This record gives sequence, C-alpha cells and structure tokens, in this order.
Amino acid sequence: MRSIVRFWLVVFSFLHVATPAALHAAENDNEAAAPRLTIVGEQLKESLDRLQRSAGSISPARSVIVGQMQRFYDSLEYRIAWTNRKAIARLIEVIRQSADDGLDPSDYHLEEIRAAYDNPPTSPALQVRADLLMTDGLFTLLSHMRAGKVVPKSLDSNWNLPLSGPAKNSDDMLKSAVMDAKFPEMIASLRPSTPEYRLLRKGLAKYRKVAAAGGWKPVPAGPRIGDVGQIDERMPLIRKRLVVTGDLIEDGLTISAPANSADSTAARQAFVYTAELFDAVKAFQERHGLEVDGIIGTETAGAMAVPVEEWIDQIRINLERYRWYSSSLGSTYVMVNIPSFSVEFVRDDSVRWKSRVIVGKPNLQTPVFKAEIQSVIFNPRWVIPSGILAKEALPAIKKNLDYLSRHQLTVVNNQGKPVDPSSVNWAAYQGRGFPYRLVQASGDDGALGRIKFNMPNRFTVYMHDTPTKPLFERSYRAFSHGCVRVQNPNELGVLLFNDPVKWDMNRIEAMIDTGKTRTINLPERIPVYFMYQTAFPDGDNIDFRYDVYDRDPDLQKALDSTRERVIVEEALRPVMSSVVTKP
Repeated sequence: MRSIVRFWLVVFSFLHVATPAALHAAENDNEAAAPRLTIVGEQLKESLDRLQRSAGSISPARSVIVGQMQRFYDSLEYRIAWTNRKAIARLIEVIRQSADDGLDPSDYHLEEIRAAYDNPPTSPALQVRADLLMTDGLFTLLSHMRAGKVVPKSLDSNWNLPLSGPAKNSDDMLKSAVMDAKFPEMIASLRPSTPEYRLLRKGLAKYRKVAAAGGWKPVPAGPRIGDVGQIDERMPLIRKRLVVTGDLIEDGLTISAPANSADSTAARQAFVYTAELFDAVKAFQERHGLEVDGIIGTETAGAMAVPVEEWIDQIRINLERYRWYSSSLGSTYVMVNIPSFSVEFVRDDSVRWKSRVIVGKPNLQTPVFKAEIQSVIFNPRWVIPSGILAKEALPAIKKNLDYLSRHQLTVVNNQGKPVDPSSVNWAAYQGRGFPYRLVQASGDDGALGRIKFNMPNRFTVYMHDTPTKPLFERSYRAFSHGCVRVQNPNELGVLLFNDPVKWDMNRIEAMIDTGKTRTINLPERIPVYFMYQTAFPDGDNIDFRYDVYDRDPDLQKALDSTRERVIVEEALRPVMSSVVTKP
C-alpha cells in the first residue's frame, strides 16, 4: 500500500512540473537570457531574411554575399554598422572608382548611398535600408573584384577553371574592412595584380579620355591607298586618327582642308601618303590583327571607322575575363589566345616564347578550357575523331572509296588490326556505332604533322604540328576542326622538356627523323589555357582583335545587366507602414 502511494506522489510531482504554466515560465526565462532586438535590429533581421529568399533566384555568388551579410550583422547583434560619415565618404569614393576597372558603380547602389550621405535618414526603416545597401554595395564590389561580376559558366558550359573564392577568414576581414574603414586597401588587394590587367586598366582610362575629347571621325570608304607618295583627300583624317591612338607621332601635318585648297607646300604634303604614315598604318594593322601591308583597304579603313566607345566596351569586357582567371594561372603555363591566333609559353612569370597558331572554325570552335600537357608524341598517328568521322569522312567514303587512299587512311578494328575497306558495309553506318577506326599514318603529310602535345581532355582537343604551313602567313587563322595547330612546335617541345642537355633542338629533330611514333612523358605537367581575349595589352598600347566566335555581345549584355541590383534593392525596400513620415 505504501509503495502505491509513493508511486502516485512521484507521478503527481512530474505532472505538476510539466504544466503549461511551468512551461510558459521556462520560456520566459529563456527569452530573458537572450537580448531583445531593438526596432532597428528586428528590421535588419527581417530585411536580411527577405534578401536571403531572393538570393536563390540570382546566382550562387549572390547567396555567398548574403550569407556574409547575415553573419556580419549577427556579429554586431543586429546594430547599424555605418555610423562614421568619413567611412561612408570613403565608400562612395571606392564605388565611384570601380568604373576604372570597367565595372558599373550603379551595381553597388552609388546614387542611393550618396543620397543617404547627403541627407541622413531619420526613420528606423530608412536607416536600415541605407545601412544594408552600403554593406551590400561593399561586399558585392569585393566579390566582383575578386572573381568578376558575370559567372563564366553561365555563358559557356565548357568553363572548367576554378573561380577565386572568399578567404577562410573572410568574415573577419569583411568586418574589419567595414568597422575600421579598411575597404580601399582590401579592394586593392583583391584586384588582379598581373601586368596585363594593370595595363588594360590603364588603356581604359586612356580611351575614355579620348572619348571625352570627342573621339575621332571615321575614315570614309574610298579608293585603295597603298603606295608611298600617293595623294588622297582622306589623308589628314587618317593622320589625325593615328595620332589620337598613338600609332603615329604628331608631325605637324594633321590639318583639315578640302583637296582643292592644297595650294601651299604644307597643305599639299598633308595629302601625301608618306613613309612615316605608311609605317604608322602597319603598326595599326598589327595591333588589330590585320594583314600588315600598309595598304588602307576595306578592312583597315573599317577598323579605323570603329568608334572609340566600342573600344571602351571591348576593354571592359576583357577586364572582366581577366578577373575570371588571372589569379589561377600560376607562374608557369602555356596560353592560347583564340581571337589573336597566338600561343605563348610563360615560365616563372616571364614570357619565354610566342608563336602563331591556327584555331577552330566558327562552326567548329576551339573550346575555352584548361588542361595539362603531360607528354609529347613524336610522329603521331591521327585517329579521326567521331565528329569528323560522322560529318565528313563517312559521307565522303560512301561517295568514293578512294577517299581513304587520298588521305592515307587505314581501317582498323578494335584490336588494331587492318581491315579491308571493301569488306565494310559503309552504307550501314551514319557515325554512331561504327565498329572501326580510321587511322592516318604519321609523316609530313599527316594531319598532326610530326609532333603532338598530349593533354587529355573531354573535348579531344590538342596542340600539334601541321602540314598546312602556308596558312600561318594569313592574318585570319580559324581553319581547324577545333584543335590548335602550332607554327613552331619544335621550339615549344624544347621549352616543355626544360632540359637543354638531353632535350635540345637537335634531339627533338633527331626523334622526328626516326619516323617512329614515340610518346615521351614530360618531367612535369604544364598547365595549358585556351582563353578568349579580344583586347589585351601590347606594351603601353592595347591590341584589339576580331570577335571570331561572336562571344563579346553576350558578355557585355551580362556585364551591363541591372537585374541583380534591382532584385536586391527591391528586397531591401522597407514596408511602407514601417516608414515614419513627417506630417
């Protein structure tokens, strides 16, 4: 009996502790332990929550920025961060200066921040909005400076270079940047430090000054100008055009006068195609990837007619591209620039070698990607890729079996044994499921020439020699099926082996002369980048190239897009009922 009474006493005491009143009291104790948010703090948290919900519809980079903002304000216990007017003034200045990097200051809420500085908001809701826009503007600018505004994979699914991400201690760095007003130094540290980026940025400032001064008049179409001593009424305009862009040093003959007024010696001289002007035209042509012949024909006159505003946009586009990858290059690498039809080898941050290349046709584009050169193949045999097999080889063979002998192709089975072409039912195959391989023998007439640089990748794109040497003399060199043909491949081989005793030019040529197919592994794997730069520095000037794959317009559209800024500003717009207005 006594044990039963003790049991119910225990049960009753438990029920008493667990009553709703007791639970409510416990909740009140927990609330008392946590600091209550002020009105400003509650609105900061609500606004950040709205911003988080909108971030997913923009990009992963935006989600990272919002996460940084949430952790930043949480560390401040949801208090206003921008209380120092000098810090706000510095923020306005660094945002304004983002234009020097080809970025748009409006992406970082410049006008709203400037308005808040000139007329500080008084209501909690407007204070919260201003503070969040300042923080978002700074964090977004830092992100764009580090890795670019546009996500490259959104424009090119082949992109496989890692983008520069936030540092491990980025939260502490960002908090210090705001609270100690050290963001100008942080922006400077994140800006790409390569000479190419610095010089391209300098070129942007130069051409903006040209634009502010009125730019230049386009050179009108007219007869071909090619001989020194030739007279043409457009000559003063051409001379002035070349002086403005630094291709010609001012010679005092840059006058504007109608042809029939050329009475004085100076006036007559102004219409003459002089030797100095001829050399200046050649310099202009070289900077634009044109035929360097000094002849002012349709292409050269057309390039001279491009307005300076287009050059400015082209520089902005390519500054963005440099932000994508310049931090991941390393000190030793091979770089192919597709629009300039060129390749260079960089060792220890120094360009050691350059050469011309041939790249893919516009309908068979060389992809933009990164790989590693692992080995060199001497006297390589060419196995026709599936794409060329389906589109070119099989249709041609069906028409005429002699296609195989003309191109020195052997049909082999999966075991590598030759197959009699007449025994193959060619009509039964369209490309997929073809049970054989078409192999071209090595040699001077082989598609791969005498040397191939092996860089395994999913595109089956390689760099190699070629029998079509005359094509290197052309200014436009987009003729391949996607692979990159190198003008002086043996020189690249010597540099890749990096062993002047064992692998000098004589050894490379001796290996080729054996006629045997051999694969030699490199002592170290060398990164190779296939990139797309239509504007790049050349000394103190900027070279421009034809957008051979028509990639610039899409990037410019994304770079100039206001979508992200509009979504952010809309998410941070205060609820009207919470805005205190003066009667």
